[in-house]
Amino acid sequence: MLAPWLFGAVEAWAQAGIFCAAALLLATLVARTSATGRPLLLPPGWLPAACFLAWVGVQLLPIPAPLVALLSPERFRLEQLAAGLLGAKAPGWLTLSVDPALTRTYLWEFLGIALFTLLLWNLITNRRQLHRLLLATIANGATLTLFAIIQRATWAGAIYWVRPIHLGDPFGPYVNRTHMGGLLLLIIPLGLGFFSAKAVRRQRGETFDWRTWVRLPAEELFERLLLPLLLLLMAAGVLTSKSRGALTSLLLGLLLMAAWFASRGREGRSGVVGITAFVLAAFLTALWVAADLFLGATERLAVEVLDAKESSRIVLWSQAIGLWMRFPLAGSGMGTFEPAFNLVRKVFPGNHAVTHAESNYVQLLCDTGVIGLGLAVWLALAVLAAGLRAAAQAKRHARERIVLGGLVSVVGACLQGLANFDLSIMANWLYVGVALVVMGKAAKLGMGSSEGAVREREQAA
Repeated sequence: MLAPWLFGAVEAWAQAGIFCAAALLLATLVARTSATGRPLLLPPGWLPAACFLAWVGVQLLPIPAPLVALLSPERFRLEQLAAGLLGAKAPGWLTLSVDPALTRTYLWEFLGIALFTLLLWNLITNRRQLHRLLLATIANGATLTLFAIIQRATWAGAIYWVRPIHLGDPFGPYVNRTHMGGLLLLIIPLGLGFFSAKAVRRQRGETFDWRTWVRLPAEELFERLLLPLLLLLMAAGVLTSKSRGALTSLLLGLLLMAAWFASRGREGRSGVVGITAFVLAAFLTALWVAADLFLGATERLAVEVLDAKESSRIVLWSQAIGLWMRFPLAGSGMGTFEPAFNLVRKVFPGNHAVTHAESNYVQLLCDTGVIGLGLAVWLALAVLAAGLRAAAQAKRHARERIVLGGLVSVVGACLQGLANFDLSIMANWLYVGVALVVMGKAAKLGMGSSEGAVREREQAA
């Protein structure tokens, strides 16, 4: 929960702290489960994830130069050229990565995300824990949004009013507004799924009676009144983050949820109406909070859609494909886009640094080659397939809606990666892990049904 507050966990100290904490807690969990004889459970997509991590690790291993020449001829040629210019003998062992230090940083980050997801998958064992995880996630997202709005209103050139920022376009604790919007679009579907699941479990035909509502427990009153307001606040945060990718991904995700509700006929009619009302309210809230930011983002999005030639991303991607063609199979090494791109760079002249490809998929193709991108796509498809299976297995409508929220959150992350780069934002990917756990656990644990309670008692026995 704290990772987004650590500047998105992009700095080495934050990533190291999260990795160590996840590793320590997981080791403790393994020791405890071993003592009780309980096995360590693996989350959906663990096999392609392990294969992808192994491939990034292979990029770091020194291997014989002839094998490098076979897997990555351009990498071998560049090493031979450098040795010739220096008048030295070419080494007999090489790494596939052109900069092992950069690749090692990403490997540790990805390992930390994997450990966290594995830990959370084994910690969430009953519906109350799942309930608390969702509430904590939603509350944290709303607090982040409120802080971002307050900080923008009192902006003095420093994040948290103490850390000066000379480059970038901050929003909340994030140096880049796009990544803050990307985090919120992961949380909103989870909240909508949770809210609609709670609504469908209430008695049908219930009418508003203030005397009844006054006597409601504080937790249920929060879920009925405050929860939708928090979700609306986060939606306004996405729309005012000026991130066109986050804005588009959120709208597509909400459209997917509305389509799912529509497919349920009369039972899902209220869901369609709710999603439509939520979108309209989010637009009005964004116009009220910061109309200049919202209108500016939509204007730039319209320009890119109507005239693709004006998009710097299109030009960058065309040059990035040229880089990939130099390292087609094995890539230049995870995280090495910035130094490797100089081999083909024809855009952004001068001292302007091109640190990433403005697309997760394009960058994975350049950094890890066809092998790495194939493994990443396999992982995404495996997780989405697991979400569809979980939705099919959810026998109760409430559980199905929780699964839907997690599935749409994962889909939103996949969509945003098409035209945004956030592989280095560890905090956001930790929340993708949260969405995966919610998606996979909701169908089995339920959200307060009597059937779920019986199952929990049977498991405890």
